[in-house]
Amino acid sequence: MRNDRALHPRGVQLTGELTGTEPFPAAATVTARLSKGAGTGPGKPDVLGLALRVPTASGDWDLLLSSTGTGQRTRLLPKFVRHWRDARLGTLAPYRYRDELLWFMAVPDDGELPGRFTLHVSGKDAEWRRIADVTLHHEKPVTTPVAFDPVLNRPPEMEMAPHWLAVLREQAYHGSRRGRHQPES
Repeated sequence: MRNDRALHPRGVQLTGELTGTEPFPAAATVTARLSKGAGTGPGKPDVLGLALRVPTASGDWDLLLSSTGTGQRTRLLPKFVRHWRDARLGTLAPYRYRDELLWFMAVPDDGELPGRFTLHVSGKDAEWRRIADVTLHHEKPVTTPVAFDPVLNRPPEMEMAPHWLAVLREQAYHGSRRGRHQPES
């Protein structure tokens, strides 16, 4: 209705470098956006967000993460934090990849505005293992806004799960694109 993002209205966009292992590429230049869910002021609790556009062999992958818990149940819930250093940013809902459910989590460095994240993955057991590193270039902010869209921009082998939630997300992002007057791809 307001022709803007429903969540994470303000943020900073940067470029960065990713080095990783499957399902991420070994090396890639990424676009990242750091934001606060409600856009509260500095030091005020909010749900922090990290959006990553990762180029893969089968197309761009927009991976969206928000501050969450890290346990088997708490990783499914947003978590309000005051500072980036206290945040663990997760996918909330899993992806189905090669018949396995996977959750992703990013752990920031200690910077007030992080310059580095380690990416982790877990299955149903919530045993996290490190699979990638992202280094952001704060000296080179991105001036052209990127509309991150995990529905349109994901590798075909990375299916959103569970199915019922994927359907709801597709409808929500369709409405978001329409509100921003962004064409469907």
